[in-house]
Amino acid sequence: MINRTRLGCSGARNRGAAVCINRATIRREELEERVLGGLRDRLMHPELVAAFVEAYRLAFNEAAGRHSSDHDATRKELAQIEAKIAGVLTAIEDGMYHPSMKAKMEALEGRKAELTRMLAATPEPPALRLHPALGERYRQEIVRLAEALQRPSTRSVATGILRGLIREIRVVPKADAPGGHHVELVGKLAAVLCLAEG
Repeated sequence: MINRTRLGCSGARNRGAAVCINRATIRREELEERVLGGLRDRLMHPELVAAFVEAYRLAFNEAAGRHSSDHDATRKELAQIEAKIAGVLTAIEDGMYHPSMKAKMEALEGRKAELTRMLAATPEPPALRLHPALGERYRQEIVRLAEALQRPSTRSVATGILRGLIREIRVVPKADAPGGHHVELVGKLAAVLCLAEG
């Protein structure tokens, strides 16, 4: 905010062209309206939703693959430990007991318990599921946020939610854009997905 009603580059305003040449300013209400309109109408365009879902699916599958690989390695080691325990027990049953076998058996049982705890503490990730009406649900949530911004009792909560969606808003002077400004939003896809899924 460079004054009570307008936003702009404080560096350009206070320190001049040596810092920034962007002297464009925009009314706060206009920027808020354009940001909410962009979030509502453009971000969840069907083509963008498809691209978003595909990018999310790839990232999800990559993370799940790493998790699955770790699980597989832990299960494999657990199977090896259980085979060694069975071998020691077979040796004892065959009369080949030696006092050092007790320490070996304790170490194997300790590792088995540790691996079992690790597997229990990190269950398999759920299958990827995105609601088919993700885009429409998202638009409804943005409309609700816009309404919440207008009510003093809910404005601070709605503002916090929007800040979670938007990392940066860039206002770029552009003669052929509405109001002489091009507004770019840089956001967080995971936060957008959480909002859309409620």
